[in-house]
Amino acid sequence: MRGVPFTLSIAISLAAATPAVATGRGSWDHVGNGGTAGTASLNGSVSALHRFGTVLYVGGGFTNAGGDPNADLIAKWDGTQWSALGTAPLGSGSVLAIAHYGGKIYAGGNFQDAGGNPDADNLAVFDGTSWAPFCDTPGRMGPTVSLQVNALQVIGTTLYVGGGFQNGAGLPKADYLLACDLLTGTPSATVDSDGDFTGGVYALTANSNGVLYAGGTFTNLDGDLAADHIAAYDGTWHAVGGGIDTFVRALTANGTDVYVGTDKVNVGGIAAADHVVKWDGLAWQALGTNAAGSDGWFPPSAFIYSLAASGSLLFAGGSFQNANGQPAADNIAWFDGTAWRALGSNGSGDGPWSGDGRSLAVVNNLLYAGGSFTSAGGDVDARFVASRSLKLPDAEIGNSSGNYVGNNIYGAASAGQTKTISVERGKSSFFPVLIHNDGLLPSAFTLKGTGAANGYTVTYINYADGADITAAVRNGTFSTGTLARGQSFAMKMKVGLSASAANTGAFPVTAKSTAGTPNESVKGIVNAK
Repeated sequence: MRGVPFTLSIAISLAAATPAVATGRGSWDHVGNGGTAGTASLNGSVSALHRFGTVLYVGGGFTNAGGDPNADLIAKWDGTQWSALGTAPLGSGSVLAIAHYGGKIYAGGNFQDAGGNPDADNLAVFDGTSWAPFCDTPGRMGPTVSLQVNALQVIGTTLYVGGGFQNGAGLPKADYLLACDLLTGTPSATVDSDGDFTGGVYALTANSNGVLYAGGTFTNLDGDLAADHIAAYDGTWHAVGGGIDTFVRALTANGTDVYVGTDKVNVGGIAAADHVVKWDGLAWQALGTNAAGSDGWFPPSAFIYSLAASGSLLFAGGSFQNANGQPAADNIAWFDGTAWRALGSNGSGDGPWSGDGRSLAVVNNLLYAGGSFTSAGGDVDARFVASRSLKLPDAEIGNSSGNYVGNNIYGAASAGQTKTISVERGKSSFFPVLIHNDGLLPSAFTLKGTGAANGYTVTYINYADGADITAAVRNGTFSTGTLARGQSFAMKMKVGLSASAANTGAFPVTAKSTAGTPNESVKGIVNAK
């Protein structure tokens, strides 16, 4: 527990405290419900998450997302509620990839008959009203691709479609990767000859220069012996750092840096370059090391299915256990620019969920994760999809001797975060209140507390400088100032009782931040003697 006896020297030291790992319900939360409170929003696995503005599109093998009978295989979450895309849902199967362009949504996977159209198998477009096939050779009959689509990437006015198919749109050279003109729907291949693509494409991304990166099971792409499992395309295919001799499952980009999730260890001969590595355009780079500094952070057996970058943060989801020997480092992790870290827990010290993490996206300061997991963060309704705020206040409340409650418990109702004291009428006592930044980003939190009532007088004091901050806290305008990850703000909530004070007084303090950040509340209760 981070709570400590409330002295000025300790309050100052808290500001430089080691970041705590957020655990238990609230660190990971369910995303809406299945139409009624207390039910999970989804009934099947999630394989694709895609941000379009402030909206999250979710694809997988589920039906009736949020209780909507039309929200099968793909659904929209606007931050408040689930909704379907059209009234004719996708058919059976699963959505594995989602992209957008010009107000339209593109879905890829192994589904059949999207919107009831027999030609809309594995690849389809939603125009805001209905689903339809897309990107086929004029006059050709049947679906654009015959087998599943694993990845979609838009660059300019071109949609790249990667998967396990051959002869996409009937083009002999369009094996495993098909280029589609988004303005005309015209398909084309990216290689010169049939057979230049030798294996499936499982991941696509683009850097800030518009260069396409593809990863998968292919080797010797376009005749280049070094273009194994990963390659770059700018109109011509190029090898990336001599290639990787093992399956590449995930890609993401941040500026000109490309992050790669692979089954391989020691990429580029670098001992610490295990499973997740960075290509900076010139060379491979390891991301962090194990605690000993001698090897990679991920265990030898690890499968990275998804990567997402947001600002300076990198997230990795997949199937791995106890990375770097940490019990909570299971199936999802984040990189802060220097080191990898576990991301939450199940509330009992183990990883945040049971099952694979298959997809990741960041929307409105919330990290969303999708997969085959259950009970994310100990929340039984967080099945297959869950969220965690990147800006997360955590409050503790104690008594004059310390004895804090509330550490790593989150919620606006003060459940499990209430401290009760007894005070004689005509006297006063206080509650120390600590506000920690348990998020991943620097954040300022606004505090609001109650005022005087029923013979009780409440005064709020900034413990760092002794300033009376009562008016601002009562108005809900007091700011902690920007706290780095793991830093804390400390204040005293002093409660005075009149001779005629009511038997009991309750005094909550709520911390909140920007949109997408859940409110956090602790409560002090005074029993008058």
